Amino acid sequence: IQPRPTDAAMSTIYPSNYYAYNEGETESPIVKPFRDRVESTKVKRYADLVERREAHVLDIGCADGRLLEIIQRFGPRTWKLAGLELGEAAAQRAAERGFEVRTGDFESMDLDDWTDRFDLALLHHVIEHTRAPRASIRKAHSVLRRGGVLSVETPELAGWDYHLFQRRYWGAWHIPRHFYLFDRDTLSRLLEEEGFEVVSVKSILSPAFWIHSVSNWLSDRRWGRPVARYVHTQNLLVVGIATSIELLRHILNRPSSNLQILARKV
Repeated sequence: IQPRPTDAAMSTIYPSNYYAYNEGETESPIVKPFRDRVESTKVKRYADLVERREAHVLDIGCADGRLLEIIQRFGPRTWKLAGLELGEAAAQRAAERGFEVRTGDFESMDLDDWTDRFDLALLHHVIEHTRAPRASIRKAHSVLRRGGVLSVETPELAGWDYHLFQRRYWGAWHIPRHFYLFDRDTLSRLLEEEGFEVVSVKSILSPAFWIHSVSNWLSDRRWGRPVARYVHTQNLLVVGIATSIELLRHILNRPSSNLQILARKV
């Protein structure tokens, strides 16, 4: 996006009712077990990579603490969990769940007292929201101990949905909130240039981008608008169809439009 939004614009871009701030409350009880199962397999992978038994974990952009709660349930009980969140109400909900939470803009807040503190940091669907991705990766590097692990999840310019909807309707454009987008080569290079060793690069399931893309396409057609109201991530039938497409994509070993890179601080 040009020009990049200023610091002052963030409260407008992310109002108090931004959907990610209360996912824990609005998530369908039918969809939740499937999403939690997917996330739990990632937690096991983190546990294999993190070297310290009493590890400190930081979720950058923790929203209402949904992911921290999953790590608490499926990860080692000795881990100490913390979060950082821009939205004040969401940060308060995460704190009420018992996590250490700081409220503020990750890009501009002072984290000097957290230097070299964490063994695992999560940047899940955050880097695309930053106004300065390189500085954000550098900051994540600073809060990790030597040998600490960074998990980055972000949209990738790939996948069947990207190729079908890229001209206008692709859900991962998410204008005006996604400022920068990457592919695996550019993001891997950025991480390596900022002091990380890439451990793994893989596509992960991306049903949500399919759902948002189709909803955008339908909403732009008069006949499709009534249907678009039902095309959302809490509709189990819609989620099932989108997930089936993603599973077929996975079986055929094709990239998705959702990328995860795990990297270690060197």
